Amino acid sequence: MKKTLLFLSFTLAYVFVNGQCIPDPQFTAPGIYPDTTIGLSDAIVGQAYSQNITIITPTDTVVDILGQSVSVDIDSISLTTVTGLPNGFTYSCDPPSCGFPGGTIKCAELYSTVNPNQSDIGLYNIVFETTSYASNVPFLGTFTQDDIIDYYYINIVDNTTFTIDKYDISSFDLRDVFPNPASKNVEIQFISGSTDDIILNVYNLLGEVQESLIIKSVLGINTINLSLSSFKNGLYLYSINNGNQVLTKRMMVSN
Repeated sequence: MKKTLLFLSFTLAYVFVNGQCIPDPQFTAPGIYPDTTIGLSDAIVGQAYSQNITIITPTDTVVDILGQSVSVDIDSISLTTVTGLPNGFTYSCDPPSCGFPGGTIKCAELYSTVNPNQSDIGLYNIVFETTSYASNVPFLGTFTQDDIIDYYYINIVDNTTFTIDKYDISSFDLRDVFPNPASKNVEIQFISGSTDDIILNVYNLLGEVQESLIIKSVLGINTINLSLSSFKNGLYLYSINNGNQVLTKRMMVSN
């Protein structure tokens, strides 16, 4: 099966590895398993995490050379760097170099060296860097392509799920504050698929605005640190507005 190097580098966003992993024999077609439809298994605060991943690297691909689609042999695709993982999480590879030769069936594992705890709750941008190597390329002999995959994030929450997701231009999502109940200061996170002027409002239960801010969002995860020193104890609503959507959640203040 032929696949472009760009596609291969994209799918390697799911390659995390421990040398003790074992490829799942039910998979035979080139690709990464579990795929983006199934996703990775959940992780729980206070529990060890381990996810086995099967990597089947194709033997060839198609690249664009001077405007022409040319078939080339895949020597290997390497996962060179993973950054942004939560505290206490890491990866290792089989082979240990994290270079997956063309035509091989290998595996990967993402795992925790320290169980996630309450302080780890939140969202994390993760960035994958890959390098693809091809040979028998007309005019060039060899071909190398570096790719950065930076539109995934990890969410760790208490006693529910640990998920890895991607966002696109339509993404707009408001997360629960941390901590909640809140005291003195609170962290509000939201995800934006574009750069916009975002209005944050905090209301009491009478609908009176207690705080209003305008934030220039960035692509991906945005964090707002809000002081609650002037807030009375009680229940409040907080919302974000990007001009198209208004998202609202509740928080309890206990100073």
